[in-house]
Amino acid sequence: MTAELADLQSMMQDRLLGGSDAIAGHLAQGGPFLKVYGNGYGARLHEVMADVFPGVHALIGDDGFARAVQDYTEAHPSRFRSIRWLGRDFPAWLADAPAWRGQPVVTEMAAYEWALSLAFDAPDRDPLPIEALASVAPEAWPGLTFDLHPALQAVRLSHDVAPFRRAAAEDQDPEAAPPKLEVPGVWAVWRDSETLIVRYRPLADDEAQGLEAVRGGGDFSALCEIAAETVPPEEVAARAAGFLKDWVDAGWITGLGGIPEAVLPSDR
Repeated sequence: MTAELADLQSMMQDRLLGGSDAIAGHLAQGGPFLKVYGNGYGARLHEVMADVFPGVHALIGDDGFARAVQDYTEAHPSRFRSIRWLGRDFPAWLADAPAWRGQPVVTEMAAYEWALSLAFDAPDRDPLPIEALASVAPEAWPGLTFDLHPALQAVRLSHDVAPFRRAAAEDQDPEAAPPKLEVPGVWAVWRDSETLIVRYRPLADDEAQGLEAVRGGGDFSALCEIAAETVPPEEVAARAAGFLKDWVDAGWITGLGGIPEAVLPSDR
């Protein structure tokens, strides 16, 4: 009996993803060249992962990377229409995989590279002009909330992975494995709105906590509470405002919220 096209497509997918033989009965001579498609699909997955994670590839070598990709894609087969999302769970998988969980630099490299990938092709938004902050009435500031640019990512690092990754992405041989940072912490990764270049920088502990709070919907008063843990009371407002200025200058903030209608500027 001839199967419907949708059924054949589903069986072919099951063959590629799980090795099912159901499709063979619907092909001439049992599909003697099915293995070619399976090998080609695996090679394509490896190619995509190598493009996104050149730093991990360089760290663990050709054989180690091939084995990691095979094991990872078996545990996390592609479930999206776009292969772009194939590596989404790779950093977490590496952290738990017996072969790599004792090497945090490998996991951190993967997390950093995935953040670069997300920042590179995230949806675009117009950055908030600095003048928008000046127009906020003083009584509205405590409840002021902030919309962050979709390209902005944050990743915690204890190794200086950026130079190593840059060399690997440029097909250069890194001189040595990434060294440990003197002070581990959170790094911001984002796409510059003017040049479209992906940039990164370390964050002070209180700035990282503040950014996390804002990402979770925290307002300016929450930002001040975090700053109060590191600076004297008379410097709290300036510290929190300094964060905002830096974030606006970098294009991280795209909108404001939490402003009551009663205190909106009259021209809005």
